[in-house]
Amino acid sequence: MIHVLKAKLAGERGEAAMVSGLLLLTGVLIPLMFLIALYARIELAQVDSQQAARDAVRSAVQAPDASAANTAAAEAVARERAASGMPLSLSLKGTFGRGQVMSAQVSARVPIGTLPFLGHFGTITVHGRASAPVGQYRSLLEGTPP
Repeated sequence: MIHVLKAKLAGERGEAAMVSGLLLLTGVLIPLMFLIALYARIELAQVDSQQAARDAVRSAVQAPDASAANTAAAEAVARERAASGMPLSLSLKGTFGRGQVMSAQVSARVPIGTLPFLGHFGTITVHGRASAPVGQYRSLLEGTPP
């Protein structure tokens, strides 16, 4: 009888490894998978904001006057927003004049996570910046400073 009991107890050895494996899986690997997906969303937002900033400042410096520059930059960001689905906000700085430099900063907010019935919790803001010179020898419309 004692030999049978010892044999049964010896056969139970593998269950502790299985329980440890499940704890490792639920405690470490599953949250790690969520962090990898979060990192991908942050990287995608960074790329989208950089691309939108480049397009916005390029459109602005190629515009015929200062008001058209702001409109062109806003339209470029709207195109990128429609293409990516990412909420982007634009800040255009600089003077529209020959030889001047204009800069665009585009920001995107990435939600950290979403819970049912609670919505998004926490955000990370990423920025994209780009600068471009207005052509020094280009013709500008009348009424704009040289």
